Amino acid sequence: MKLPLTLPGICWPLHATVGHIAVTSQQITGHFNAGAGLDAIVVCELVPAGKYRNGAPRQWCRTHQMYWGTQADLADQSFSGLTRCRQHASPMGYVLYPEVYDPSSHHGAVLAQGDEGLLTLHARADDGGALLVRKAMALAIDCRALPGLFHADIVQINLTPPAVQGYLEARQAGAPLGCIDCPRCHHPHLDLAEFAQEPHQRHYCGHCGHSATHSKTEMVSNPLARLHDYALSTPQRIAAWF
Repeated sequence: MKLPLTLPGICWPLHATVGHIAVTSQQITGHFNAGAGLDAIVVCELVPAGKYRNGAPRQWCRTHQMYWGTQADLADQSFSGLTRCRQHASPMGYVLYPEVYDPSSHHGAVLAQGDEGLLTLHARADDGGALLVRKAMALAIDCRALPGLFHADIVQINLTPPAVQGYLEARQAGAPLGCIDCPRCHHPHLDLAEFAQEPHQRHYCGHCGHSATHSKTEMVSNPLARLHDYALSTPQRIAAWF
């Protein structure tokens, strides 16, 4: 019998309106056919998320970005013996063993998205000035090198294709961009799909499922906006991020 493995990586749902971009763990669990792709089947990660309007308890799936606890969910649990959301079998994008970029050990960093959709990163290492060049479907930013920018528990910010696309589309449309943190778990909120195109005040947290986070004004929330502002404030270290 082949034992399951748990590997470091980045994964993202292919169809979602919110995302989970900030992580406190560097591992995802599921089935992967290659080092990167769009065909991963990733195990649900369910956390308590309050109650439905009828008083029934609900949970939030961090993996697939949806609630669990409806009558249909309970029926599936009784039938299968598994607690899993309705999108448990949906393919997801992924990169295994992703590049984790440490801003504190490099300078002159330039991060952009190429025409083919891949992220490109160029930076000089502080130790010896060696040139770092990376091109990948997704990258990670080491948040331990950015004290005060995000909550202290956050290990990294994942730059996934949906997050980058949502950010760039909002900028191109002239939508008010910002980054609001969930008052319950303190994770930064990520708007995707239609929510990344239409400014709004009420936001659903992709980390804990809290559904009552309100920004002061209508906006599109994306942690990349905070990273962009950080890049502008540290030109000696980061030349340009998007």
